[in-house]
Amino acid sequence: ILQRAKKAKIMKKIYVLLGLILSGFSSKSQEVPPFKFGLKASPNVGWIKPDTKGILGNGGKLGFNYGLMAEFTLGNSYNYAFATGIDISTYGGKIQYPDVVAPVDTTLVNTTNSSEFTYRYVDIPLTLKMKTNEIGYNTYFAQFGFSTGFRIRGRQNTSYLLTTGNLNEENIDVLKDIAPFRIGLVIGGGLEYNFHGKTALVAGLTFNNGFTNIFNKNYYELNPTGEVNITNNKVIDTITQKASSNFISLDIGILF
Repeated sequence: ILQRAKKAKIMKKIYVLLGLILSGFSSKSQEVPPFKFGLKASPNVGWIKPDTKGILGNGGKLGFNYGLMAEFTLGNSYNYAFATGIDISTYGGKIQYPDVVAPVDTTLVNTTNSSEFTYRYVDIPLTLKMKTNEIGYNTYFAQFGFSTGFRIRGRQNTSYLLTTGNLNEENIDVLKDIAPFRIGLVIGGGLEYNFHGKTALVAGLTFNNGFTNIFNKNYYELNPTGEVNITNNKVIDTITQKASSNFISLDIGILF
């Protein structure tokens, strides 16, 4: 009888312990918020990758993105979320290419064009966010997905290299020459620092690799020497100008 009483007492302790563990899991799952909302700001470095004969990349350009973040928990899991939002993204790049210009009258001459492009898109990221469990106050995450962008602005600064010196044109409106829609591959990672309740500071790096053509214009036919063909003071621009735009951003934000 005494032995049975001891066994019953041990089993009772086991049941109590299991109950506490299960209730702990339950309470933790209930603490996972189904939705998070936040703000972010992201300085970036952008560049253009040409895919047209004669056009070369010529360096990067600083830009800036800002916007809203939103996260939707997947399956009541702390570790997976659908991350989206809306960003006002300003980025660009520099290219160099053979061009023509009429510096004095209407007579066209060959030249080299060094241009800096700045474009602005309303971007909507569509990504999967994968997070570790909280380690101290930190949670580490990785993101993968796509971004869709809608053009709202396009500017170009141009410098024509001539024998008499450079001819510069600044702040040219090239909205119609920039593609109205852009899709990019998004890869990123970083950490969240929980400093009060469910409020967290977010810091990370994001690589946005555009794979649609950033331009919406044609380019000139070139002769064997690499210059633009000029015939009777006219040029033929039947070649589709192709290039992709990419940027790396440093993301700083806050989630509520």
